[in-house]
Order: sequence, then structure tokens, then C-alpha cells
Amino acid sequence: MEIIKPGTRFDFVGKQKPFIVLSVILCATSAILLATVGLNFGVDFSGGSEIILQFNEPVEVGEVRATADKLGLEKPDVQTFGSADEARFLIRIPSASTLDAEKTARVEAALVKDVGEIKRFYWTEEGGDVIYVRFNDPAAEQGKLEASLKGFESETGKWSIAVSDSQEDPEYTLRLDELQNRVHELFLADYGAKFHDKADPTKTGGVLRVESVGPRVGKQLRDNGVVALIIALILILIYIAFRFDVRYAPGAVLALFHDVLITMGVYSALQIEVSLPIIAAILTIVGYSLNDTIVIFDRIRENFANISGAPVGEIVNISVNESLSRTVLTSLTTLLAVAALYIFGGGLIQTFAFALIVGVIVGTYSSNFVASPVLIGMHNFLEARKQTKASREHQTQA
Repeated sequence: MEIIKPGTRFDFVGKQKPFIVLSVILCATSAILLATVGLNFGVDFSGGSEIILQFNEPVEVGEVRATADKLGLEKPDVQTFGSADEARFLIRIPSASTLDAEKTARVEAALVKDVGEIKRFYWTEEGGDVIYVRFNDPAAEQGKLEASLKGFESETGKWSIAVSDSQEDPEYTLRLDELQNRVHELFLADYGAKFHDKADPTKTGGVLRVESVGPRVGKQLRDNGVVALIIALILILIYIAFRFDVRYAPGAVLALFHDVLITMGVYSALQIEVSLPIIAAILTIVGYSLNDTIVIFDRIRENFANISGAPVGEIVNISVNESLSRTVLTSLTTLLAVAALYIFGGGLIQTFAFALIVGVIVGTYSSNFVASPVLIGMHNFLEARKQTKASREHQTQA
């Protein structure tokens, strides 16, 4: 299927300078945005908790925010999730635990007052909503411990207490009820059947999802994502060098770096949340853009053998034109599929699809206007080196 007539000769190489300038501007702008504005990292990378709520009837976001403030958690951010008629809301909390240092210090003080002197009191944010306690007096009454914690239930939620088997030096594990249960109870109390109607199984309101990630784990996931991208680019550089030759590799890798940088720049400019699915989208973009670049490079290599004596710019121009129908058809069909995901997917699928839309557009552009000019530059550079080396050898022999 040819949507562009065979023999068409658009002068891509002759018009490459304006596109190179455009790419430099876009890459520089993206780098500045990433350095100044930065990325809006989601819970996966920054740590914290995300809660998705579903209501059975339309609810104002201000009302949901007022109820979320009653959780007693740090700076809950409430926003609609999906389309307006879905009555879904996303609550983001910068902490992975409903406890914090201030609350645990008050719990500790209350236990000293109500139960007795404490030998060991241990809590960390990475550990979540669990506190480990040992008292100086092994015979400390568990009833006093339960009564003391009951005073915090209105603020923190219900506690469960487990004790180790050691009677000589028992350790108490104080665990808050799951955040999901706490959120469910609070919103059920405020909204009733609007939030969750147990009597009507056709209504599916309630807490759809709760995700919590500690800050240390989030940093590790973020670092692993960057390492994955770097390894992918290095392996691609090696693959292209073996698949073709060294003059092709820099153009392919530079085009991929160009695509990733601009995509991340768009996410920084629009402050769209960056989470693990976005890393998957970027790796998909890398694969898609590389495939398009290899098709063009393969045609260039064939024409180097078939069109002897022609300037490298003319060979590249012919090759890009011969691949144009395939490039346009592939990009359009991919965009149609990704656009459907973006329009109908909602939530995380929508942010994933948006990255692919940007990546497909930028990747198609870079295969023609970034990778090919760099190939021409590398070819001319290597030819000049070859001629210089031959000239030196000639002078040495003379």
C-alpha cells in the first residue's frame, strides 16, 4: 500500500538545518525544564500513599477534601480521577504511613504514663503503621496498654496488639488497622449509601485501591528506572554497531536520547505524574523509534551498495523518501491505537498512552531528521579521517 507515490523526492537532507535547530531548541528547553521545574514523581518514585475512591453518586471535590482532612494525615491532595461522570477521586498523601514522628512520640509518652517505663520503643516510616514496645516491667498489664491506645483511636484508627511468647521479656507489636479500612469507615460515616451501599450489590462504590511506598523504596525504584534506560541505550549502541557499522550507531542512540529527553520535557512542562508505567512507556518509545530508524538505515545501507558514486546526502535522501510510505502508515496506525487508549483508558492507562503519543510523534520525526543527519556527519567525518590517514602514509612513503 503506497500512500506516497514511488519516485517522490522530498528534499529532507537539503532542509535538515532548520530541523536540527528545532531539535536543539526542544532538547535544551526540555533539559532546562527538568533542571528547574523537575518531574512530578508519583508515589512509585517519591514515596507516600495513593487512595482511589468510587462514589455511587456525583460528589463535589471540596466535600471529599474536607472528609480526607479528617484522616489526620499530612497534606492530603484530592483530585478527580477519570471523567467527571465516573465520580472517582484520587487522594495523594506524601507519607507511606498514617503515623509520623510526632504522633509516635505522643503514643510513647502516653504509654509511659499509663503503663510504665519503656525499655525499647521502635518505629520507622519504612516499617509503616507498626510500633514495637518492650517495658521495663515484664508483668506490665496488657489491659492498661489497650486502654492507653484507645485514647488515640479517634485520631489514628483502631489498634491491634500482639505479644511475643517470651514471658520473661515480652515484646508488644502495636499495629494500626489497614489504611484502606480506616478510609472506608470514615467515608462511609460521612456519605453512607452514596459511598458504599451494602444493600444494593449493583452499586460498586468504595475504596478501589490503596498503594503505599516508602521513600527509600521509591528512590530505589527511581534509580532502577534510570539505570534501565541507560543500559537499554548502551545495548542499542552495541547492537547498531554490529548490525550495521560504527557510523550508524551514534545517530540511532542520539535519536533515542532526543526522544526520551523531549518526552520527559513535555511531562515536566505539563506536570503529569511520572510513575512506573511511564518508565515502561519510555522503553516502548525507545523500541518503536529504534525500529523505525533501523528500517531507514537498512534502506540507506542497501542504496550505498546499489547507487555507487552518488554523494552520501543524495543516498540518504533517496532512502528516506523510499521509506516514507511505510513510516507514515506505521506511525498513523500506531497513533490510532494509542489514541484509543488515551481517550477510553482513563487513569494510569491514560498517562501511559500520552507518553506513547508524544513518543511516536517525536520518534518518527527523529528517525528522519535526527538519526539521518548524524549518519551523514559520521560518514563525512570517517571519510575525512580515512583520507587524512592515507595522505600521511603517502607522505611517509615519499
